[in-house]
Amino acid sequence: MVPALAIASTLGLALSTPPAHAANCASVAKLAATAKGPDLVSAYGRLADCDKTLAENEYKSFMKSATDTDTLHGLSMAALDREIWNPVWKQLEFLEYGVRDQVTERIGGECAEKPKIITFLTSAYLALRDIEFQRWEKAFQNCDSDELDKWLVEQVVAPPNKMFDEKYNGIVSIYVKKHGAAALPSLTKGAIQAADGGPYDALLMQMDEAVAAELGGEISTEDKQALEAALVEVASNVNAEKARAVADRLATAGAGAAAARLLPRIYPDRLQSSGGFLYGAAAVESGECKGEKLAVLHVAEVSEPGKRWLIMSDVETAMKGMKPKLKNCSGDAGAWPVATTPEPVKTAKEIDGWVEGLEKQWAEKGYEVKVQSEKDVTLN
Repeated sequence: MVPALAIASTLGLALSTPPAHAANCASVAKLAATAKGPDLVSAYGRLADCDKTLAENEYKSFMKSATDTDTLHGLSMAALDREIWNPVWKQLEFLEYGVRDQVTERIGGECAEKPKIITFLTSAYLALRDIEFQRWEKAFQNCDSDELDKWLVEQVVAPPNKMFDEKYNGIVSIYVKKHGAAALPSLTKGAIQAADGGPYDALLMQMDEAVAAELGGEISTEDKQALEAALVEVASNVNAEKARAVADRLATAGAGAAAARLLPRIYPDRLQSSGGFLYGAAAVESGECKGEKLAVLHVAEVSEPGKRWLIMSDVETAMKGMKPKLKNCSGDAGAWPVATTPEPVKTAKEIDGWVEGLEKQWAEKGYEVKVQSEKDVTLN
């Protein structure tokens, strides 16, 4: 049987220890007002070991006394090592840009030796708001870790189901800045996944960014070819509308041949039995003839084998070489502007509807308009 005195003594110790412990932790917390440099970091570590919740609540007080980046870094690591993450994430809001970059770069630079940093950074993606997360970009960029890269790829290839997500765009931007053209395979997968309601356009822009040259430089041939191949792969796995956006980007970038490879994907119902495509073209001969404004639309069907995204440069000379029909006219008789259907047509009948639109345009300018059917033009 345990003596009553022993029971009372033990109970008294149990009841008195928590308040005593709390008082001791509170006294350590007060050091935030007086300690400096390494002593401040050491004091915070003792507080965190003493009372983790109190340490989290008092982090900002310690941070205010950290007057140099070494101390700020030490304080951050003291908290991070003990998995006190939230105040470390939030502290960047109160730091100047230059100091913020120094702190985040140093933390990121130590990720290979301290695995908790990787968990700290990846958890920030889920825990923080957009702007809060963006402030940690330098840490991600400065973290040389296969584990982090694997995590980044997992995020890139699984985009959210909404057209714009700032935090996701931030992750993609980090990945692109770290890996450049080597990021294209993952961006390609992400873009294909994002085609149905996701940040598709943002990923296409990041694909361009992945091969962007330094200021004043030029994209290497290798990177240009890699981008073209990646964009064609995206377009080959999305619907016609999304593929059209890719082809337009390729054509704008001077990769007309790559864009043309997508024609069967974009216009499968307009592919002719010959394996090529059909367009309409018109050269407008106009002028003032004996007091009358006359215009002749020289119209031809154009057969194209699917090698060109735009046909204008290849048909313009042929269309302007048609035999003139107007005589003894003045004004703009020699201009002969050329137009083509904006995209391939299914049948020649569709060209007739397009020509009617041209007739109306010139009639509204005050011209009497006639249509002259010309010999078909075949492009090789």
